[in-house]
Amino acid sequence: MKKIILAVTALTLSAGAFASIDTNHKARSINAGVYASQEQAYAAGFKKIEQLQALPSNKLANELSVWQNSVVPKSVKIDGTEVVVQSFAKQPGVVEYRSIVKVDYQYKTRESNRN
Repeated sequence: MKKIILAVTALTLSAGAFASIDTNHKARSINAGVYASQEQAYAAGFKKIEQLQALPSNKLANELSVWQNSVVPKSVKIDGTEVVVQSFAKQPGVVEYRSIVKVDYQYKTRESNRN
């Protein structure tokens, strides 16, 4: 009888510890700076992509502003990137180029069944 009570108690306690894991897909744009030429802006954007891809998952999470407590460690991954360059002028005849890196990424979150 003691074994049955112990088994039921252990099963009840461990059942609450199970958690579901969800995968979240997100997108974010990161400003890589303003440059005098279109070529410089593209080069800076691709350099930023290389830097992001070299980051460990925890630092990548910080860079992409993934702040949830429930994020599974080492689960933040880049799915895809692209560089967009926008031209703009603050005064006549002076054109500048803004480099924007668009990042598609994913991360896993653990959702506890405990209430």
